[in-house]
Order: sequence, then C-alpha cells, then structure tokens
Amino acid sequence: MSIAALLHHHGVDVPRYVTVNGQIVFDDVQASPSGYVHSSLGFVTPVQKHTFHGGEEAPDNAVNDAPWWTDSARLQHHISAMEQSFPGFTYLPASDGLGPCWGGELNTGRGKFKVLIMTRQDEGLPRVAVVGPKLGIAAGRSWVPSPHLYLNGNLCVADEDDWDPHEHTVATVTAWAAHWLAAYTEWRITRRWPIEGAQALVA
Repeated sequence: MSIAALLHHHGVDVPRYVTVNGQIVFDDVQASPSGYVHSSLGFVTPVQKHTFHGGEEAPDNAVNDAPWWTDSARLQHHISAMEQSFPGFTYLPASDGLGPCWGGELNTGRGKFKVLIMTRQDEGLPRVAVVGPKLGIAAGRSWVPSPHLYLNGNLCVADEDDWDPHEHTVATVTAWAAHWLAAYTEWRITRRWPIEGAQALVA
C-alpha cells in the first residue's frame, strides 16, 4: 500500500515506525520494555517529528574541543541504538578527521537503497547519502532529480531544528532516511511527493 493511501486510511498525523529493513509501518505496534514491536515484523523504530526541505546543506561549525565521539559513552549510545534499530548496517569508526559513519541497505518494499549516514564533528544533523541507485527519473533525454535533496545530492531528511543531539541518535536519522526513501519510491511512480515529513510523535 502506498504512503498516500496509508495516510488517507490512518490519518495524516499518525505515528510511523520503521522496520529493521527500512519499511514504514503505521499499525500493529505495541510498546515493550525494550522498545516498540510490530506484531509480525518484530522490532521497529519510531519516526520522530521531522520536515523535508532542500537547498544548501548546513556546513560544519568550527569545533575547538575534542570531537564528541572521543567520549566513549556518547559514541556507544549511537552504536547501541543502531545495533538495535538497524542491525544490518555496518559501523565505520572515525578516521582521518572524519566522524563515525554507518553504511547499509534500506528496503522500502518498492526499492533497495545503499545508504551512508555520516556524523559531524559539531554534532549537527548527520549527513545522509544514497550511494546507489541514482535518485531521480529519466524524462526523455533529460534527468529530473528528486525533490528534497540538498544541492550536493545528500538527502534532506529533516530540518536542522528537528535534530537534537542530546535526544536523537544516528538511528533517528536512519529512520528519517527510510521515511524519505518511502516517499521517494512513491514519487517515482506518481510524480507527486506524498508527504512533507512527520508531525505526529509516537503514541
């Protein structure tokens, strides 16, 4: 079922969740002591409030202190969240001045995408790049890029103000990426972007 049909059926501001593989689900989810569980799909991650947009991706702010990932407890918080929410992703430790990254595949049910989630030294909203396939549609002899991309080609999965480094993790951003890709796969079929993000918080 398409996202537009699900939103029509369930309501625009309903909670959304992402399976470990990257599919969006709306119902049959129950809270458990370890998190949220779908009745047949297992553990799911809530899609936190976020808004798609585009334009220029925010640059890193200068950081004079040691990078946040040198704090082992803070780094482990992200690692643990990804191990639970998206266990198929591979963790790439910080090296050569680049922050920790996670790479893996998200399957919307209508397409599979190789995704890289890159943290930033200033602890800003992590960057999200799709390594493949190329995002857009062929229109005759021209190529039409997807909506809601930054000018550098990265996904605009959220507004900078949606991101709270003290509350959210890389798993939050990966769930936003899955939500974005679900909208994208529908746009490729209908040429209409079905959603502008998610406003409802988890029930």
